[in-house]
Amino acid sequence: MDLDFLNRIEEAALNAWPSPRQILYDGWLMRFTGGSSKRVNSVNIRYPSTLSIPEKISYCENLYALQGLPTLFRAPDPFTSPDVLRVLAEAGYSAFDPTFVMGRPILRSTLLPAGVEIRQMNQDDWFALRSELTGHPAEYWDNNRRILDAIADENLLLGLFVDDIPAVSGMGVLERQFLGYFSIYTSDAYRRCGYAQTMMGALGNWGVSRGAVYGYLQVEGHNQPALALYEKLGFEHCYRYVYFGQGIITD
Repeated sequence: MDLDFLNRIEEAALNAWPSPRQILYDGWLMRFTGGSSKRVNSVNIRYPSTLSIPEKISYCENLYALQGLPTLFRAPDPFTSPDVLRVLAEAGYSAFDPTFVMGRPILRSTLLPAGVEIRQMNQDDWFALRSELTGHPAEYWDNNRRILDAIADENLLLGLFVDDIPAVSGMGVLERQFLGYFSIYTSDAYRRCGYAQTMMGALGNWGVSRGAVYGYLQVEGHNQPALALYEKLGFEHCYRYVYFGQGIITD
């Protein structure tokens, strides 16, 4: 894949999971949302610097301190120069949580097992579904609600039910010909039953009906079951990103 195509995926992914509060600073996108999502609480390295890198790192540290947040840098391999990596290391930052961006052309799916229903949901019902699937209380999703409210592109919230029992959640976000797959959560009781694949197919069908031709998703490197599933579904590795933080213990 050429760099221009990867840049378009990265741009679509940032727009699909936006921060309500952010600053563009000399080619770096600084995001301040709060909550547990690192993507919307980190400095996203996007374009080459015109300022000195140590100066930029210091400025970011001061601004995140003002927000009461730790300073994290999200560094996608294709867009992060060796100089940035070197200066981060010299400043005491360590890499952690490698994440893979994967993609493939979207194919229509007709797979809908017996007893399975796919429901389009409003935001309140969808977050209630996610609470039931994950065990997190309703207030856990407050920052995620702010993120969803900030999405400008067309998006779809789905729930998959087996004999009327909640089994899988999923969200699709459409930008031009790119479809992002997000928030694929499966109930422990329905893992390894193929229902996550069914959800992916339903989201893909919706995207194709609106002109999408390429789908992408993001998977943490330690999530081997998810990586194996998406590879089985034909998704290929596009690029990797890692986070950098201070005081991080890595193996």
